[in-house]
Amino acid sequence: MSEEIKNASVAVPRAMVSSIMLNGSMSFGMLLAVLFSIGDVNSVLGSNTGYPFLAILQQGVSSIRGALAMAAMITTLAIVATISWVASASRMLWSFARDRGIPGWRTVCSVEKRSSIPVIAILVTTVTACLLSLINIGSSVAFNDVVSLSINGLYTLYLIGNSLLLWRRLAGHVSIPSESAHGGRGSKQFPRGPWRLPEPIGTINNVFGCGFLVVILIFSCFLAGKNPTPSNMN
Repeated sequence: MSEEIKNASVAVPRAMVSSIMLNGSMSFGMLLAVLFSIGDVNSVLGSNTGYPFLAILQQGVSSIRGALAMAAMITTLAIVATISWVASASRMLWSFARDRGIPGWRTVCSVEKRSSIPVIAILVTTVTACLLSLINIGSSVAFNDVVSLSINGLYTLYLIGNSLLLWRRLAGHVSIPSESAHGGRGSKQFPRGPWRLPEPIGTINNVFGCGFLVVILIFSCFLAGKNPTPSNMN
């Protein structure tokens, strides 16, 4: 999606950092509100709704209608987030198709002339996601395995990119923008963009990111509960 944004080298990282700071602070406030309003933990976990957050909302406002209204707001936010996920995933699929990296790339990389939108890539992404969600009907364990596998794949990709950047920094192959003009194809110098952290903060950030991702990858493969059975094994 960066190709559709002006001054993407500055606008994209600025939007990413701003969204993390804004949503992170609001999520932390929401977490505190939920923890202070949780009430009886056992009754929340044993709620007939099957979703503990609905029981927490009902206890907080003492009204089923109020809880449903608040749940509707959460559902609306999830729908809006899904739209952005489909947009980013479809653009990624389109970029792979443009580089002839997937079967049927001639069709998937097509762009609708009037709106300049990759409609085929959006349809393929949406249909694939809907088909994968049907797995939950047959087995929730299998569906959770698919979700866990995708999350582990994302964390692994983050770790690879972070590790390579850390290796570049430690090897001294990261150059300032003025020096990047002298390094052509095959050059060992990796030019830094306009949005960057000064040294040694950048290197420390990469070290922390690699360590955090290693820990997350290990714990993401752990079981959800004790004494697993073949029916709930991850």
